[in-house]
Amino acid sequence: MKINKLGKTAAAGTIMVGILLFLAVQGASERLAPRNWQPTDANPRLLVTPLEVWEHRDQWLVVDLRDRESYLAGHLPGAIHLGDRAHKLLRTDMFVPDFRREESPRAGEVYEHLAMQPVAELERVFSRAGISHGQTVVLYSDYEDTLPGYTFVPFVVLEYLGHPDVRVMDGGIENWWAHRLPVETRENRLPPSNFRTRLRPQVIADETEVLSIALMNLAVLDEMGIDDRRIDMPQLVDSRIADEHSGAQPAPPGHALYEAGARAGRIPQTTVNVPHWQQFADMETLLLKPIPELAAMYAALDREKRTIVYCYIANRASMTYFILRLLGFNDPAVYHDSWIVWGNNPQLPLAFDRGVSGATTPRAGGYQ
Repeated sequence: MKINKLGKTAAAGTIMVGILLFLAVQGASERLAPRNWQPTDANPRLLVTPLEVWEHRDQWLVVDLRDRESYLAGHLPGAIHLGDRAHKLLRTDMFVPDFRREESPRAGEVYEHLAMQPVAELERVFSRAGISHGQTVVLYSDYEDTLPGYTFVPFVVLEYLGHPDVRVMDGGIENWWAHRLPVETRENRLPPSNFRTRLRPQVIADETEVLSIALMNLAVLDEMGIDDRRIDMPQLVDSRIADEHSGAQPAPPGHALYEAGARAGRIPQTTVNVPHWQQFADMETLLLKPIPELAAMYAALDREKRTIVYCYIANRASMTYFILRLLGFNDPAVYHDSWIVWGNNPQLPLAFDRGVSGATTPRAGGYQ
């Protein structure tokens, strides 16, 4: 059974290709809000600036999420390192079935760094690093991680494990450099901690929960005279590019795992499609848009309802989860299996736009 490896820059490069293919934003995402307006229960403290990190350098624990080589070449003063790209350490191999292969009903491949590590292993990673629940933890990475959303995977993981105070530095180390703040090259190590999980299982949505949403037939409810707005139905957010959402592509063209996607489309009853990259203020700095602009993109959603985000392999969804937390959504979650699992299971329903040809990859044999 072959293990496929993701190249260091493949994900970032393919997201750029996907951006060029984006055609339009859904109308709900185009609504404008007053320039200075933001939700009253937003959480702006989750996103910190380099100057704030510098000011609190003696109080906050800063974690460099990049690879070890980049860390040793120069990092924020006092920053610790987990030992490798954090999103790789925190995720393990995943077997993805491929029903297109006729040679065996168990055919498929194992892909690296797709499934979340068991809780015990996550505890070991953070304990070795000296991280504990009593610290304010600030995460940062680089352009390579931030563009495809990998920077936000550790944020989701730490919140899943119950850490009460995790933040992200806007713009990564490139923003630190832009502020001409000092860096150091020495390796910083803390004494091992005894990191113990205070699990918040609601942060990760599973297939059963998502399927219950996908199978909800709103047309039948309408025929019965039932207002679906009165049903406490969770909202689904697709953070992929428009061509993935419509069913034209199973993944961003050129993605390292493009051929792994057996079907294209979206999960039925998806509420909105907000491509993750639209949340950046610009594609050079990768700074996030101001909160009022981000709030306008999600104006069609109810911030009090459970809101589940998915993409292809959960990295873009992790970024959107962070944005929803920033905006004060009450109960956001990541469907961590995302489309690479859902789309490769022919027993699970899908939807795609009318007029889209095939809604499948070439190997899928015309399955729709």
